[in-house]
Amino acid sequence: MEIKYFGIRHHGPGSSKSLLKALQLMQPDVILLEGANEIDGLLPYINDIGLMPPVAALIYNPKNLQQAVYYPFTLFSPEWQTFLFAFRHSTPVVHMDLPQSLCFGLDLIPEKLADIEKNEDVISEDAQVIAKDPLGYMAQLAGYEDSERWWEVMFELGNPNEDVFEAINKMIKTLRDEIGTKGQALNLLREAYMRKVLRKTIKNGYKKIAVVCGAWHCPVLKCFTDYNIKEDNDLIKGIPRVNTKATWIPWSYNKIATSSGYGAGVLSPAWYELLFINRSEATSVWMSMVSQLFIKEDIDTSSAHTIEAVRLANTLASIRGLQLPGIDELSEAVITIFSGGYNSQLELVREKLIIGDKMGNVPSGIPTIPLQNDLEFNIKTLKLSKYKKVEVQWLKASSNKPRGSLDLRQEHDLKQSQFLHRLCLLDINWGILDIATGRELSTKNEYWKMQWKPEFAIQIIEAGMWGNTVFQATENWVIKKSSESDTLMELTKLLEKVIYADLPSALSALVEKLKNLASITQDINHMMNALPSLVHIHRYGDVRNTKIRMVNVVMNGIIPRICISLSASCTSLDENADRKMFEQILSVNQALILLDDQKHLVFWKETLKHLVNNERVGGLIRGAVTRIVFDFSAFSIQQVSKIMKFSLSRSVDRSVASGWIEGFLHGSGLLLIHNPGFWEIVDSWVTDLDDDEFQELLPNLRRTFSKYSTPERQKMLQIVKEGKSKTDLTFNAELDSKRVKAIIPFLKLLLED
Repeated sequence: MEIKYFGIRHHGPGSSKSLLKALQLMQPDVILLEGANEIDGLLPYINDIGLMPPVAALIYNPKNLQQAVYYPFTLFSPEWQTFLFAFRHSTPVVHMDLPQSLCFGLDLIPEKLADIEKNEDVISEDAQVIAKDPLGYMAQLAGYEDSERWWEVMFELGNPNEDVFEAINKMIKTLRDEIGTKGQALNLLREAYMRKVLRKTIKNGYKKIAVVCGAWHCPVLKCFTDYNIKEDNDLIKGIPRVNTKATWIPWSYNKIATSSGYGAGVLSPAWYELLFINRSEATSVWMSMVSQLFIKEDIDTSSAHTIEAVRLANTLASIRGLQLPGIDELSEAVITIFSGGYNSQLELVREKLIIGDKMGNVPSGIPTIPLQNDLEFNIKTLKLSKYKKVEVQWLKASSNKPRGSLDLRQEHDLKQSQFLHRLCLLDINWGILDIATGRELSTKNEYWKMQWKPEFAIQIIEAGMWGNTVFQATENWVIKKSSESDTLMELTKLLEKVIYADLPSALSALVEKLKNLASITQDINHMMNALPSLVHIHRYGDVRNTKIRMVNVVMNGIIPRICISLSASCTSLDENADRKMFEQILSVNQALILLDDQKHLVFWKETLKHLVNNERVGGLIRGAVTRIVFDFSAFSIQQVSKIMKFSLSRSVDRSVASGWIEGFLHGSGLLLIHNPGFWEIVDSWVTDLDDDEFQELLPNLRRTFSKYSTPERQKMLQIVKEGKSKTDLTFNAELDSKRVKAIIPFLKLLLED
């Protein structure tokens, strides 16, 4: 009987090459591979041409989706190459690691691992340091800052050779002998199970057994006869089994990278793939890709840069005693030759050519849940397949419209929008709705930033509990969510999303709940928070051809109640509550302006007028409502000047006056620039402050003026330098009503488009 042990590094291209040579030479009868045995059921799909790495085996508990584990594989992963070798040679593969059904069961009996930890060896402080990061310790001894770089130099960049496995095994055995079992409770359990599978394989009559596992486990498997069978069995005994399911899902190089937090990841997946496919030409090919990338990004480069960068990388490798340049040498060459010594362009190279943006593919024939099938059907029907990539893309982007856009007046675009909004409700944020700005601002357009993420796989499974189609699952989720929501703001925000997603049944249930809750809600804060969303629904709902008349009943009932309760709710507030109410008043004011209902606006203006001179109301709110009433032309300049002089007089507390200034000047500095009388009052007030008062109020003043645009601040600076405003103090603010009426239809056309 012949048993050979191959200690590999997950996702190591050098390990893969060495392993393939060793397996070819050995021609085993069976291969034992580290990994949960649930993966065995997924192996028949390996030869499917539609299954293209990077992919991951997803194993999960269908009754508790918090229990889910991913086993990622790349083209250059030793395990993946083992799968391919086994299929080519008709060699059976048996996964030998502790099944996930038992790993999930461990969560039910945490005392199991605790009992094992009690029996850990007592080791020295130095050994404890080694135990935390044994390979990092070896790297430090060799003069490297991290284990990733050390392992790459020692085992990945050199000529692949099957003899390397014996060297790795001796090194790991020395380390494990040094640190004992400290911190190894779960590994001890896993290794006991691996030895159990190994014994069973021998008992089944196999003569040539290849054991492929992480290098750390090799020493305790190689000497499996030194371990007591009963003790191994007792270690595993008593762990409850949990039912599991498994499937293949697409994965990405970004998720393989250690920067994503993946513990068994590598720093440079894209480079490792190139190293695996074309080791001898890897450096020159990679540098050519850098040049092509820079050309695509309109960064100055030439073939001379590529040639010189290859020479420099090879020279650095020779100086450092390496057979091939590693990612450090390649990066240094890029910085020196392509980037003129600066790091500015290295992040782009890192993202595209070191980590890479590659994403795998899973064929449609692999079993999935009904929701997944419906989702894929919708993606295909709505022509969204090309956006199912790991890199960020704008939906319907073009050279003329780099941010793309959906036109909601077009049926196909509207259906795409509704589908993406439904996924967002299910927390599958494939598309992120971006805020339109400038010329793009329109109620008929949406801008979506698309990026597919591998972790959506488990979210899709989780969403499957709500229904077998995206539409059904979203409606059921919304109905359940609405039953749990107990504030108007939660319901109105949810209602807005439901309208975007076009969910009629959920909309009806939600509005009914909203009406009932609105009728009994006494808290003005809840009503004020809810109003902007209700107005937005009223104003823009028809763009989506959604019937929202029933929402208007709720909205029209809330507005008078806000006006009636506002005065009492603004009195005797502490600083935090005062600022919160200030923000809510501004929000409600914007909503009512958008609503443009004269009946409500008249009631609102009269309500605010009562707050202007109410000394029980904080200065911040009084300043804000004075400004709002003035903007509505309900106060003249003379009236506001009088109020302003009193609010900033010496008889008023400086902190209250400071709040009044902040509230009154909030939003725009043009009020001061074009009203010299206001400017002089503020200037006089600031001038009268003594040094201590000025220092105390400076943060408030800074906060107020820092929010103005740059041109506004520059104009104010100019006025200060000149010592006065040149604007005519008798500026006539009255408008010619006939001329105004003539342009209103045209303005409506512009603003409503």
